[in-house]
Amino acid sequence: MRLKKWYAIQTYAGSELKVKEDLNERVRRREWEKAVESFQIDGEETFFLVPVEEVITSRSRRGATTEYRVPYEYDLVAKPNVRTARGDILARKAPRHMEEDGKVTDIEVLQRVVVELTNRNEETHYIPADKRVRRDIRLGEKIRNGVPLTSDSDEKYMVANRGTVVVRDKVRRVTFELPGGKEKKKIILDKCAVRMRKGMTLSQGDLYEEEDHIASRASGLLKVKEYKDKRAVTIQRIEKRRLFPGYVFCRLGLDDEQMMELIDGIKGAVRYVGSRFKPMPIEGPEMKLIRRKAGLLAVPVATATPAASGEPRVEVDFTVGEVVEIVDGPFADFTGEVKEIDKDAEEVTVMVKIFGRETPVRLGFEGIDKL
Repeated sequence: MRLKKWYAIQTYAGSELKVKEDLNERVRRREWEKAVESFQIDGEETFFLVPVEEVITSRSRRGATTEYRVPYEYDLVAKPNVRTARGDILARKAPRHMEEDGKVTDIEVLQRVVVELTNRNEETHYIPADKRVRRDIRLGEKIRNGVPLTSDSDEKYMVANRGTVVVRDKVRRVTFELPGGKEKKKIILDKCAVRMRKGMTLSQGDLYEEEDHIASRASGLLKVKEYKDKRAVTIQRIEKRRLFPGYVFCRLGLDDEQMMELIDGIKGAVRYVGSRFKPMPIEGPEMKLIRRKAGLLAVPVATATPAASGEPRVEVDFTVGEVVEIVDGPFADFTGEVKEIDKDAEEVTVMVKIFGRETPVRLGFEGIDKL
């Protein structure tokens, strides 16, 4: 068994994870575990590395929206800037009980249409159940001002402002007669309304609307914005993206024949980086970068910026086109050419070569040194 060294296996783009699984299986089947270094990644043992990073994106899958309308009558259960999973409860409306004795004097079954205006305010319409709402009044549909909501074009139910349909559901408007002859009307979600009938008397504390909740249809990072009529809760998806597309990394102590046997016949695996016919180990800053990105090596951290500590700004003593050394972050020990200098943000963009390919790296002024 040889001394273990780092190698990179080139693959077809998009097949890295499948190649990794097949290589793991081959190592175990050949009983080469002692000659191949193993790693614990996310609680699982693997002999091969495909470094990934998590990227927050607002894109949604299959066209499903990632924004949720949460009226202020709902309590926000999920916390902003915290990860949430599909099925988690985002908001909950508590069950509602009678505050005092009351008699049901009227129950109206209504169709509710809520239009969100361009300024994020809302326009709510309550349409009697015997009216037919037009088929093109669908959730997410953009609608112009002056458009009738009902098939008979009743002017009483016409959109006043341009916007987007965000709610179309059924509710009940229940009128209660309270002590002293006062009347109180309550809008109750049809799906949450308890069984009531006209003339029925409810006592203080009796339930008239069951609990309702809004559940997440996606996983990701939760963001909340406050508006006049509601909160807008957005789930930003977190994607895992491969940092080095087309490469799988490993630390092997196999002989040359075994190394070629390792990738022979593995679908998607092309060759070892460095030579088509003889595996060549990877050394130097490139391998340090890979280990840092895989979480196997600590990332150097430069000292705090003068701006953050309240000290005077740093005088820029390098220029565009100059070659500098990176001393901060995963790319520490790499050299590259200064591509751009942002004096206001005190940041610089350096072009670094990774396996012969130039990659832009953005750093603070303190993250680079002159050569």
